[in-house]
Amino acid sequence: MIRLHYKNPRGSLVSWRIISVLLLTGCDKPPDTGVVCPAFLPAMVANQQTGSPEHTRDSNRSYRQLSWAYYLDNRQAAPLFDPPLDAFPVALSAAENVSINTHIAHRLPRYEALFRRIAESHQIDWRLLAAISYQESHWSPRARSPTGVRGMMMLTLTTAREVGVRNRLDVEQSVRGGARYLNRIHDRLPESIREPDRTWIALAAYNVGMGHVYDARDLTLQAGGNPDKWHDLRFHLLLLEQSWWYRQTRYGYARGSEPVRYVENIRLFYQHLQQPQILAQSD
Repeated sequence: MIRLHYKNPRGSLVSWRIISVLLLTGCDKPPDTGVVCPAFLPAMVANQQTGSPEHTRDSNRSYRQLSWAYYLDNRQAAPLFDPPLDAFPVALSAAENVSINTHIAHRLPRYEALFRRIAESHQIDWRLLAAISYQESHWSPRARSPTGVRGMMMLTLTTAREVGVRNRLDVEQSVRGGARYLNRIHDRLPESIREPDRTWIALAAYNVGMGHVYDARDLTLQAGGNPDKWHDLRFHLLLLEQSWWYRQTRYGYARGSEPVRYVENIRLFYQHLQQPQILAQSD
């Protein structure tokens, strides 16, 4: 793929995706094309073209606002960023349905009482705790990843020490440690974040770290979105995979698609576990 670059008045390189916004949103297209022109676009484009002091001072912010607005208004017609949000699951696949139902029937009965007991002591819905554990390990106490995280809740050594887990392969210690760690993150988030967004954002931080979540919140705010809403925040987590965006942040690059997929999967598993007829399989 050919990547075009344009040097703005501050001397930084702007990727072809951002320039494509300026090229594609001239607001001279007929209405039947399905392309929506943001209300503030004409003044912003004029500002980009004049090289005024305002442009020199605020060019990065202007490009972010412009590209974000164009994406939201035209995501169905011409999405600008990879991976697009519609690449993430909105329902369990047939294979995943079979997999989770099999695990509900054969593994969940061993651990349901434990999930219920620990979830109650930490004021978490036990089905959410079970959904997190399923995403992490498919309820396998000896699960291990190539990066060294282990156990039912796949805790790192650092996190395990932080929450008082001595043996990550001990089921109760792992589940209790994961619940404790999630609660700590949940409590550290700004009070302005309400449920259910608070839980989804806490889960993203559980996966990718609080620093990257705050970076995504900054990008969301600068783009005119609502950083307290998971729907807005998840888009900006994706942008942390792109150099033009993560270079503007404090904590830099992150595999932003991973926490988005992580949270969306847990939401689907949680929804699945809320169906009475599904849990009846584990009785």
